[in-house]
Amino acid sequence: MSPHGSATADVTTGHGLPGLLDATGDHPFVRWEVTPDLADTWWRAGDAVAFQRTRKAVRRTVNILGDDDGATKLIDALPLIAATVDPERKAFSVSVPQHLEPRLRERYRIMEGGDWEWLHTTVAPAADPSHDLVRPLDDVAHAEEVSAFLAAHSPTADTEPGTGERWFAVEAPDGSLAAVAAWGTTGAGAPHLSSVAVDSTLRGRGLGRTVAGALTRMAVAETGVCTLGMYSHNDVGRRLYRSLGYAVVAAWASRPVVVAR
Repeated sequence: MSPHGSATADVTTGHGLPGLLDATGDHPFVRWEVTPDLADTWWRAGDAVAFQRTRKAVRRTVNILGDDDGATKLIDALPLIAATVDPERKAFSVSVPQHLEPRLRERYRIMEGGDWEWLHTTVAPAADPSHDLVRPLDDVAHAEEVSAFLAAHSPTADTEPGTGERWFAVEAPDGSLAAVAAWGTTGAGAPHLSSVAVDSTLRGRGLGRTVAGALTRMAVAETGVCTLGMYSHNDVGRRLYRSLGYAVVAAWASRPVVVAR
């Protein structure tokens, strides 16, 4: 599909997920995070695209992906894009490649946000005897226990128990939680690993590798892929996930942007 409908001299409008996938070379983030309804309208400048996605809330956000020249043009076109995404809002969340955040800051008034990375793998990590320690966890019956565990050992975890994810745990000998992780699903249906947390008194014993490795093996066996997102300051997590076969395919700076209409 060819984009159509001129937005500016440099930015064109496209419609439909097949065209968006084609424009991004079947980029894994687009394939596994963007649904057909979100791809109803997207924008292109050169070899870069801007497309819609949603966070946990129903509000739509915009991600920009691609070459620097085209991405910069799309950043400059954000007022036009915002008029389609949500014409009533004065500010909306925009995610750009991290090295282009200064352009976003230079061009608009922005608020504090976060830097994060999106990873995926289609290859299961090697089996390990420790994976047998990982058991399904009833996150509804144990909601208070899991919430308290996350608050104590991973306060930035963005998945809470009782919200539809599949939870797994490694238990200590006394039956208390030693490590947990959630298996959710992206909008496009891929397994998404989140809230990997280890008791801080037990760190260094490989429990994070155990629970993340076991879930990744299960996810790849069931669906052929597993995805995850992590804050960019988590160097320990990045080393762990890359050692399990994950590749960082996008590094985003997400900022609420105030645009003039």
